[in-house]
Amino acid sequence: MYKLLLEEIIGKMRKSVSQGEGGMYLDQVYYISSDEGILNLGTSSKFFKEKLESLGFIKKIEDELSERNGSAIKVNIEIKKQDPSKPEQNIQKRDKGGDSPKNHPDLKEEFTFSNFVISTNNELAANAAMAIAKAPGKFYNPFLIYGGVGLGKTHLMHAIGNDIYRRFPEKKVVYVTAEKFTNEFIAVLGQKPKMAAFKNKYRGVDVLLIDDIHFFQGKEGVQEELFNTFNALYEVNRQIVFTCDRHPSELKNLTERMKSRFMSGLNADLKLPDFETRMAILKKKCSRLNVSIKDEVLEFISKNVTTSVRDLESALTKIVAYSDLIRREVTLDVAKEQLSYLTATKQENVSIDRIIKAVAEYFNISSGDIRGRKRTKNIAWPRQIAMYIINHLGEYSMNEIGNEFGKDHTTVIYAIQKVEDSIKSNPTLEPVIQKIEASLKDASEKG
Repeated sequence: MYKLLLEEIIGKMRKSVSQGEGGMYLDQVYYISSDEGILNLGTSSKFFKEKLESLGFIKKIEDELSERNGSAIKVNIEIKKQDPSKPEQNIQKRDKGGDSPKNHPDLKEEFTFSNFVISTNNELAANAAMAIAKAPGKFYNPFLIYGGVGLGKTHLMHAIGNDIYRRFPEKKVVYVTAEKFTNEFIAVLGQKPKMAAFKNKYRGVDVLLIDDIHFFQGKEGVQEELFNTFNALYEVNRQIVFTCDRHPSELKNLTERMKSRFMSGLNADLKLPDFETRMAILKKKCSRLNVSIKDEVLEFISKNVTTSVRDLESALTKIVAYSDLIRREVTLDVAKEQLSYLTATKQENVSIDRIIKAVAEYFNISSGDIRGRKRTKNIAWPRQIAMYIINHLGEYSMNEIGNEFGKDHTTVIYAIQKVEDSIKSNPTLEPVIQKIEASLKDASEKG
């Protein structure tokens, strides 16, 4: 009896929330068992359990059940990896004979969910990705993962593709970068048979994964083709997944209807990992490589590599390779010697002039505007971001920063605090700052 009531209540609740917000959490709760006055529910992870509780969904289910039952009902929710009413398919049977599954030709086999470290900086994206892999086309469609370079967007996208490819042998999974999609489109322009084949290739799939959609900016012809491809797939509930280096609202030279398609489903961002997460990533990498590295060495790397997961793993790979080649144990001194560029880069201040110039270029204003006294929003906000980045990248005092702008140190402190608060409340801001900082880093390496 409780099970039928639960389904009815959740159905009613789902209508009152959007798929991109509460709806995704309601989709992850299911019935386990019931006794007199008690209903036991399940969900797949601690993340979903906490969200269901904090958003008041469990309390609402309790209240609705109690009202309909005429007496108090207690709802318990526990973490179980799968819904018992939906047995897992044997994902080891891609081949008809039941042999080990073949790898997808365009997906990196090492990019799996088991190799992805989940933490507060990526838990929404990771949990949504795993839900999609279990039921493609049903939840969070389209799904867009965005964030700075090297934070794991492509890893999660490949993990979705790999899991679906093994789990559902009958489904056609296609992965393509935005650049390759564009080049293929250009190559068949004006050739009807080849254009038809191109359309069939991307519209006849069950799962379409497109990496780096920011590449489509300013390319009107391919945007039109992508728009039509999107509609063709979406109308028949085919799963679509995108990655982007920023929130789609930040994309320029993109048609509004295309931008609205990117934003129509669930958009989940990846932030920079904290120290504990960086340590966990390194330890998991060591386990995969079957090597043992002292914690003090891993701590040294974690404290000094804060730019991206890619840079973090690159530093570890370097010292592991050195150890293998020289047959020398990796001590803290060895790590400091081999990764000396980390501390050297940190000690070398990025000039204030360069930072101001980079911010000005991004916002399409002049360096003089940022240093000047204009208080219009389009000038004042980039000025505050410049102060934040100078403080973040350089080792300057508040007075030194203030002097560059003709401001006192309290104004600088206020600007930095305002940007920090905005990062917490506005998911589109952090990718902007990461992009500007990455451009400064690239310029340093080239110079």
